[in-house]
Amino acid sequence: MADAEAVAAFLSSMQVLNEGSTKYEATNGASAQQIDSSSSDEYDPASDVQDMTMSPGPQSQFQPDPLSSLDSSSNAISHPVSTTAQQTSAHANGVIAMTSLSEVTMPNNSKSDTAVEATDQQSSSADSPITAQPDTNPSLDTTATVTDIGPTAHNDSVPARKETSKSDAIIESPSTIAPSKARLPHDRIGLLEDRIKEDERGDMDAWLSLISEYRKRGKVEEARKVYERYFAVFPWAAEQWVAYTQLENEAQNRHGVEAIFGKTLQDSASLQLWTAYLDHIRRYFSIASDKIGNAGQINHQAYEAVIAAVGIDKDAGKLWQDYIQFIKTSPGVLGGNNWQDQQKMDLLRKTYQSAVCVPTQAVEGLWRDYNSFEMGLNKLTGRKFLQDQSPAYMTARSSYMEVQNITRDLKRTTLPALPPAFGFEGDVEYMKQVDIWKRWIQWEKDDPLVLKQDEPEKYKTRIVFVYKQALMALQFWPEMWFDAAEFCVNNDLETQGNDFLNRGISANPESCLLAFKRADRLELSTTNGNDDESKKRRGDTVREPYDKVLDALYELINKAMAREARDLARIEAHFSEASNGLTNKGTQDTTEQENDEVEEQKKVLDQQKNAQFEIVKAMGAVQIRLLHKTISHAWIALMRAFHRMQGKGKVGALVGGSRQIFTDSRKKGRITSDVWIAAAMLEFHSFEAESAKRIFERGVKLFPEDDNFALEYVKHLIATNDHTNARVVFETAVGRLTQKPETVPKAKPLYAYFHDFQSRYGELAQIIKLEKRISETFPDDPRLASFSERFVHEGFDPTAVRPIISPTTQTRPKAMPVPSIEPVPSAPDSPPNRLIRVTNSPKRLLPIEESDNESSRPRKLARGESPLKGAAGRRLDQQKRNRQPQDMSQYEGQPNSHMMPPPPLPRDVLFLLSIIPKSSTYHATKFNPEEMVRLIRETNIPNSVNQLRPPPPPQNGGVMQQMTPMPPGQYNSGRYLQISQQPHHASSQQQSFQQKK
Repeated sequence: MADAEAVAAFLSSMQVLNEGSTKYEATNGASAQQIDSSSSDEYDPASDVQDMTMSPGPQSQFQPDPLSSLDSSSNAISHPVSTTAQQTSAHANGVIAMTSLSEVTMPNNSKSDTAVEATDQQSSSADSPITAQPDTNPSLDTTATVTDIGPTAHNDSVPARKETSKSDAIIESPSTIAPSKARLPHDRIGLLEDRIKEDERGDMDAWLSLISEYRKRGKVEEARKVYERYFAVFPWAAEQWVAYTQLENEAQNRHGVEAIFGKTLQDSASLQLWTAYLDHIRRYFSIASDKIGNAGQINHQAYEAVIAAVGIDKDAGKLWQDYIQFIKTSPGVLGGNNWQDQQKMDLLRKTYQSAVCVPTQAVEGLWRDYNSFEMGLNKLTGRKFLQDQSPAYMTARSSYMEVQNITRDLKRTTLPALPPAFGFEGDVEYMKQVDIWKRWIQWEKDDPLVLKQDEPEKYKTRIVFVYKQALMALQFWPEMWFDAAEFCVNNDLETQGNDFLNRGISANPESCLLAFKRADRLELSTTNGNDDESKKRRGDTVREPYDKVLDALYELINKAMAREARDLARIEAHFSEASNGLTNKGTQDTTEQENDEVEEQKKVLDQQKNAQFEIVKAMGAVQIRLLHKTISHAWIALMRAFHRMQGKGKVGALVGGSRQIFTDSRKKGRITSDVWIAAAMLEFHSFEAESAKRIFERGVKLFPEDDNFALEYVKHLIATNDHTNARVVFETAVGRLTQKPETVPKAKPLYAYFHDFQSRYGELAQIIKLEKRISETFPDDPRLASFSERFVHEGFDPTAVRPIISPTTQTRPKAMPVPSIEPVPSAPDSPPNRLIRVTNSPKRLLPIEESDNESSRPRKLARGESPLKGAAGRRLDQQKRNRQPQDMSQYEGQPNSHMMPPPPLPRDVLFLLSIIPKSSTYHATKFNPEEMVRLIRETNIPNSVNQLRPPPPPQNGGVMQQMTPMPPGQYNSGRYLQISQQPHHASSQQQSFQQKK
């Protein structure tokens, strides 16, 4: 199919992200995890082996195996959502309340209730190297909370996914999936709503198109509702907040505009949004129509608020100029003597001095205006003020040039986009934007404005401001939220750091990075008390971020399964319609040959449908496998956190500890063998070695074809000196994996580890026998590799060492190639190309390197020495050639170490030689070299100044007489000098000699 290459790239990229994870068989997109059912008593790792084992059953297609058996008639596990969120917004009554933004709160993301159902069925193999008596566990029905970040309340029933034998379908047939009701082509709003429902965070175009559609139809109330839903997903999209205010202004809803500003301005770093707020103030509090006399004061307060919030933006030059113009038009006369005039002068000077210290696009114009202002008042004091502010201005001007170089390719937008997957369209461009933002932030951290020592608060404010700017565009890039929080915490900005984390988790609920960081902050800021109640409260507090990220990840699995089912249903409907058309065509009066062609076309359609089915299922399997791996490691992190806070605990008790977390993870399901390995090693190193052994014994039955689990189990047994059982586990696991051709590669890590162990501590006969088995199982691998692996220690292979026997013959330096100076021959009858592109020319800007923090700063570059041109350059080249031996026969038989290779030519010389055209391209007047040499040789050059005859003094009214011709042989071989007649008043500097034959 046409999409096969794209799917292959997707699978490859996702496999890289999931590198090292447990191997699965991606068949029909089935789920890789089933739920572990326990008996009525919760699982305790310290219990007997009989309580740890499971009844055998048929093996599932996916690996690792699920955690427990569920009866085929067991009910589906339901995950209803029971979380709600309230949006809080402050309504600003009047403009004065809006300028005081300390009590304004940001709107929270609205959440809704979603009912999700999934049926997981599990079975395990009875083969185990360590025998134990199985017990029969009843089916488990568990209710858990899953978070949904949809903008509206809705109930989506996600179809269950069953894992059965190979003969059964992994995913329910499309006919069992209730597809959404088909929309009519002209139902544009309905189609856009469907797109938003399927991809609310990714389909930005659908959101904006829906809003635009309502506005074009004049449905203001519906547009408001869509805006509220939109801002629940994108709360920092300042561009759309401005558009929302425009909608309210068009509807003459002043209070609605003020409510929007009250909700958004407090934490916003958008110059566009703050400018819209300033325009709103100037509109409703016009000084020209002011009857009360407080409009000027209100405008002044608004300007001060805007300057304090976004005045440090590099594009805020126009804002500073407007503020200065506003001050100039305020009451008072510059240079006056009363208090109002003096107050205006002081305010204007203070504003100028603040503006010229900020690197903006208008800093040079502001400095010129400030210069005129100070010199116009008093030249004596003005020079002093200008001298004091000059260093700050020069720093700001050069800093603006630097930041412009850094952000030249930056797209400053407040409409965030999800990062494309690696290897897919847009990933390079997205990462380029991330890199530019990081360089800008690092530039601020390098303190080019020299604020860190003298004004540390301004230094921190600038960096936090750039972080906010970056996060408006990179809302879905968790690393940026993490960096912002880390900077704040490390610089005594604890409140802002926690706020960055909370907002980042709200924007990226599935991010383990932010959830783990938030949990670490909570764990460090709390302590255990003396009673179990305090331990439980601390555990509940720390567990909250883990529960949120786990709920989000489980919800992603359910959405992926539902999306896969919808895609399969659409494919089925599409090909069914095409097949019905062919069937109707075949039922008409057609010949037998035409009927055969119809049947062939149906077969082609079936092949295409099956191919698309496989693509969709394979893509779904890769996504779900990665989510399973992520969920498992989130449970592991939570288990380790509870181990630190509560110890091992007791299942079902007030203080459950790490064992309670292990039990909860099995109940929730969809975990891999990594959770079992982590629980076993936690028991072994911290609590009871026997409990770890029992966990491994039960896990090896649940994951019989999991090579990673078998390998870790073998390592554990060897670490405890249980070599007998280690060999049994190895033989059993290898025997299972080598039975199926598709699982044979999974046995290679086991063979490699056990071969290394045998090479160190085993008998030689056993080592040779094992190497023979390896060569038979993997015939394509060289035998030498297996043999040499015996002697490798810490990466050093003594069998691969080649010692130096003869330095003279074995360590000859390679001759450096001499670059050719002849240009590449061009096509005939084409003009010579004298222009070439030089990357590192001294007359061009060098490329900006990340490792050099000073490279982006404007500076004078040292020019290289100019190469000699013309005859001098050719003579120098000829001298170099003459110094080189022409006859190389005298060096024959001598070692190359005694002959130094010619040094490479300098870069500038190579550049000059490359642009000089060949002599064949020169078509102008040519000199005869032999005649030129003869002329120079025969020319009589005076040996001293005394041989030169000075010109006679002027005579006859200032007209100089012509000199007597010189006899042949002197000066220029028969040539004579003729002094041109000049007026007497001409100076001697204007007199010239002309040379004639």
